[in-house]
Amino acid sequence: MSLKDLAKKLYATFIKNKFPAAPCKVFLSASNMHERAIVRHAVDDKPENAWNAALNALNDALNRAGKIKPTILRADWVTSSQSVTWAEFVDTVKNTRRNFFRKGIALENYQIAFMEQELNANLILCNDALKSDNGEFVAAKADAYCMKRFGCKFPTLVDTDTIEIFETCAAFIEDGMSVPLMMSGKGDYSGRRDTVKGDGELFLKLARTGGNYLARQCNKNGLFTYGIYPCDNSIVPEYNALRHFSTLFAMTDVYSTYGKLGGMTLGKAISRGIDYGIKKFFRYRTLPDGQQAAYINDNGQLKLGSSGVALLTLTHWSKLQHTKKYLPLMNAIARGIFTMQKNNGCFVHSLNAGNYTVKDEFLTPFYDGEAVFGLMRLYDITKAADLLKSCERAFDYFIATEHWKNHDHWLSYAANELTVYKPERKYFMFGLKNCLPYLAYIRDRETNWATLLELIMATYQMLCRMKTLPETADILEHVDWNLLHEVLNYRAEKMLNGYFWSEAAMYFEKPEAIVGSFYVRQEKFRVRIDDVQHYLSGFIAYSEYLKDEQNKKFALAVKRTDEE
Repeated sequence: MSLKDLAKKLYATFIKNKFPAAPCKVFLSASNMHERAIVRHAVDDKPENAWNAALNALNDALNRAGKIKPTILRADWVTSSQSVTWAEFVDTVKNTRRNFFRKGIALENYQIAFMEQELNANLILCNDALKSDNGEFVAAKADAYCMKRFGCKFPTLVDTDTIEIFETCAAFIEDGMSVPLMMSGKGDYSGRRDTVKGDGELFLKLARTGGNYLARQCNKNGLFTYGIYPCDNSIVPEYNALRHFSTLFAMTDVYSTYGKLGGMTLGKAISRGIDYGIKKFFRYRTLPDGQQAAYINDNGQLKLGSSGVALLTLTHWSKLQHTKKYLPLMNAIARGIFTMQKNNGCFVHSLNAGNYTVKDEFLTPFYDGEAVFGLMRLYDITKAADLLKSCERAFDYFIATEHWKNHDHWLSYAANELTVYKPERKYFMFGLKNCLPYLAYIRDRETNWATLLELIMATYQMLCRMKTLPETADILEHVDWNLLHEVLNYRAEKMLNGYFWSEAAMYFEKPEAIVGSFYVRQEKFRVRIDDVQHYLSGFIAYSEYLKDEQNKKFALAVKRTDEE
């Protein structure tokens, strides 16, 4: 559609909305999704006049930029505002987590104004040079964007000067859409489309788009494009073998949801990634008994967690593909993990690749959970007794050392898996302690932190199995189910704010490169393969949870009807 066609469809939605007292302040943003959106705004007592002025200015700007033909048009209109001094604004930004200031600013009676999306996508409130977690007004970046937007530098303000900070309501239309979508959220939920709560299909759809995004990042040789910073499209440096395999594990989770007729592109990417990982990262060692052990060589270190996630990927993919191709390698990986376990069950976290001596006794609790989870998934295939024995010894050590205080999602996965085969009270209690005392913190966490949903979902799945066991009935009496459901649903809905919807991606340097992915707002909207990965498994599990809850409600409704 042309700008004219997009505007015609969007105008009807814009004009029927209620506006605060005059004047109407409207912002129009357009992008072809290849380049950063161009934004223009206008102010007038009559909404229709403000619209026409902003549209004409936008059309002129698109023509000057090379006759850009937009595929998406977004309209924002100011719904509330307040006057603050420049000093108050700067202080507020400094006391707000970086990129979490969610309002626009206007100067000189809206002669110069920027929406929140413009401020954050251009890092105007984020100082790269500082290691602070909080924001800071960056004059150089404000000058650069203001010159591009208004043809002048950002005005010089003193502490006592006043500006307006404002919130907007919005709607947008893009090619392929029959009607515009509304964006009425505030705060953390602003700037992206309204969604229906409890829509399991939505979460499954987003997991699949995230999986397809990762497939696009998997190059022909199987190496991933590790990540980008969307504000300037710069590449995230370095590489990480553990994240290579953990990303593939999440992709296999997504692949399992497609069925026989879908996911071909995703499946090919998984195969490429596995082949590359096997050729590039594995190191083999002959043990005293003549058997081979396998490890992941990550920059000269043989890390426990890397072996764990490699097992997770290979076991999951083997089951989905009904193949025993990787079984010798998987057994070798397990033997490598065994060599890193002490008699008391504790794991050594890192060996030197050159001589297999201990490099690090401990690095992160993630590694312990990844290792046990991987071993348990292999046990599910082979039923080899030494695998289960190793996991029991590890968990007995975790219990003795109160590892549950780490509240790690991989430990929740591991506890859930272990209790399938060893439904012992001590292991259930560990899994519950790893999550339930942490629920209030999870609920109140400001950032999306995707692993928190995985933590809850793995625990919820374990709780569901506990309901079938009479011997755990007394434990379940102490579970605050209302709080569990509240936090679970809240975290999932909040995580939707970390998805790069097209109406959010359009403000960044290369929108088409990031749309359909997930980002970390406080890290300059970073999109890294592991940032995406953690959303996928959590969203898939949550979509299953919603389906299960809907089935329960349906069954209850049918029962009540029958009783009547």
